[in-house]
Amino acid sequence: MRAGVVTLLAVGLFLIGAGSLTADDKAEKDQEALQGTWQPETLNQAGEAAPAEQLKEITFVITNNTYTMSMGGNELENGTFKLDSSKKPKTIDLEIQSGNDKGKKQPGIYELEGDTFKVCLAFPGESDRPKELVAKADTKTVSFVFKRQKK
Repeated sequence: MRAGVVTLLAVGLFLIGAGSLTADDKAEKDQEALQGTWQPETLNQAGEAAPAEQLKEITFVITNNTYTMSMGGNELENGTFKLDSSKKPKTIDLEIQSGNDKGKKQPGIYELEGDTFKVCLAFPGESDRPKELVAKADTKTVSFVFKRQKK
């Protein structure tokens, strides 16, 4: 009887550990899939859409756990990010290291499907994580739909 309880406990601990490894593996898999250069198809800030011609000038480059956003070849901002794909919706947290919002954080949510990366972020310095992938009017959020740029 005692051996059965110990075995059951060991299996339970293994399954709990396996579940957390799976969550880490998912985040690592998403991080790998994000590597590369992305261009916004849409950009919406607090319900206001950016003009299409402006979007053509923006690039978002992800290397390892860092990002760089540029416009017209000029770097606007760079920083690091952390993913948590175990949450629903999946979460992303940016730490801005250069640019106008240096030192601020941006909590957000994301969805990644193939060559489409959707993300909604709180304004820099805001602490409330967005609830939806679209930045609506009267919210302090910005949303993007990015498409991967082919090499």
